[in-house]
Amino acid sequence: MTILQRYIAKTILASTGLVLLVLLGLYTFIDFISELEDIGKGKYQLGDVLSFLALSTPKRFYELLPVAALLGSVLGLGSLASQTELVVMRAAGISIEKISKAVMLVALALMCIALFVGEVIRPTAEQKAREIQSMAQTGTVSTRTENGFWTRDGRHFNHIARILPDGRFQDILIYKFDGDNRLLTVTKAEEASYEDEGWILSEVVQSSLDKDGAKVSTAKQTQWEFSLNPDMLDIVIVPPEFLPVWSLLEYIEYLDKNHQSVNHYQMAFWMKVMMPLSSAVMVFLAVPFVFGPLRSAPIGGRILVGALVGIGFHLFNQSFQNIGIVFGLAPWFSAALPTFLFAGLGYYGMRRIY
Repeated sequence: MTILQRYIAKTILASTGLVLLVLLGLYTFIDFISELEDIGKGKYQLGDVLSFLALSTPKRFYELLPVAALLGSVLGLGSLASQTELVVMRAAGISIEKISKAVMLVALALMCIALFVGEVIRPTAEQKAREIQSMAQTGTVSTRTENGFWTRDGRHFNHIARILPDGRFQDILIYKFDGDNRLLTVTKAEEASYEDEGWILSEVVQSSLDKDGAKVSTAKQTQWEFSLNPDMLDIVIVPPEFLPVWSLLEYIEYLDKNHQSVNHYQMAFWMKVMMPLSSAVMVFLAVPFVFGPLRSAPIGGRILVGALVGIGFHLFNQSFQNIGIVFGLAPWFSAALPTFLFAGLGYYGMRRIY
């Protein structure tokens, strides 16, 4: 890589970082205002809100990276163009192709950053954020696994294997301990449903342990003193889009073996696969903005158009994902079409300026 290409890449990365900081600040402020409405729920206070927002930053970073990549690239290249630096480079014999190679190096760097944040930092931070929020609001702590999730409710440790679309639980195990961490009872139930502001366990088998041994009792139905209600499930269960790719693959395999719907998880998997490529495509689109029909437009105009294109891509990407689920389209197609469509627009723009 030449000195000029490094200079172009450095300028674009600096502009992208600046745009990303501005967008992160804006969205964090909006999230802060939204979270203020929940202060007072349980023990949820300002300190918990700030911790939740700090741990949610990787999620916002990951979501905003494609838009920031486009705006930062347009801003960086536009700045070089407005100061006639690109003109000097062209006059010195630097072709648009070489300038584009420098831009694509930035795209590659952003792809690596997106992969690292999305697969390493984001899942752990998001789960921790939800645990803090859950503990403060409901008094329970939850941990999601590919085979269900665990919750702690006082001295009860609960494992729920599956959650059905109507909010019922299946295959529940409840372990109760005393103050000295001795196991007192193990309760197994086939199903739990929320009725009349409380949980009802069905087909219950309970084993009680004491110094005289174990005693087993059964019941058709029994009450379950569980702090969570169906409206809180979104808080304590990490959505599939926050899981790393390897966990998604394992959970998809588990659901498939048990003949359960996997479309939502497959969609999340393909969206995560396409996300780094989307960031690269947004950088690629910046070149036609600077050398194409908008080359004579003021920098403010280019930024406005870039913002509209970036927001349009984000909205189209999210909308087509939901459309694919509703109409039963292949998850890989629903996830890939917006990215490849905008890549095609970028390729068409590049052909026009060569």
